[in-house]
Amino acid sequence: MKRLAARCYAGSLILSPPADIQPEHYSQAAENGLSVDMEEETSLKKRKSDHQVNKDPVPGQETGEKVKKRRGRPPAEKLPPNPPQLTKQMNTIVDMVINYKDTLGRQISKGFVQLPSRKEVPEYYELIRKPVDFRRIRERVRNHKYRSVADLEKDIILLCHNAQTFNLEGSQIYEDSIVLQSVFESARQRIVSNDKTEEESAALAGGEANQQLMQQDKNSEQSHNANATAGVKERCSFSSEDSAEERRDNGRGEDG
Repeated sequence: MKRLAARCYAGSLILSPPADIQPEHYSQAAENGLSVDMEEETSLKKRKSDHQVNKDPVPGQETGEKVKKRRGRPPAEKLPPNPPQLTKQMNTIVDMVINYKDTLGRQISKGFVQLPSRKEVPEYYELIRKPVDFRRIRERVRNHKYRSVADLEKDIILLCHNAQTFNLEGSQIYEDSIVLQSVFESARQRIVSNDKTEEESAALAGGEANQQLMQQDKNSEQSHNANATAGVKERCSFSSEDSAEERRDNGRGEDG
């Protein structure tokens, strides 16, 4: 608006200058209008330049706006596989616990294989903060989430504790959870002790094999030394016989 007013004012001076204004005053007014116009254009260019800088910030520089976060769970961390022997131990222990049957032939782990539905039993998830079942335990063993048998034990104890927390003391599933925990302890001791025995047997067998090899090497060395000694003795006997014959021949030559 200022620029338009200045132009209009300058134009009016040019087209119809008042009679009482002297030529030098008229020229000064025109120059003032042009200077105002130039100042407005310079200010406008400066504002546009500042706006462009704010609109296109330098890459890597924070603009103050919140960065939108990606939705969904972060990708699961891929763990290195466990040793095959450890995975075999844990699978065997879990199988023994799941397949256990009481004196009546009832498989007591059926109530622990899969968690109740969240829609059907929502109060379970309100009370139990860390739900777990045998299906998840098997999956964690397969995905190498447990780095030792002690890690597996923590989830088994948690499973039994959840059952005892949600169910009334004396109920069937409450009593089954106590039995399952006892079965786990027995299976763990049995599997771990058997593996230790096998390792010790393998170590003993390996030690005996090494001793046999060492004994064979020792016997072979002794036999070699004996053969070498016999050869030396034989060469010595031949040398003695040759010396005796030479002495006899020398004696005959002197007699002749």
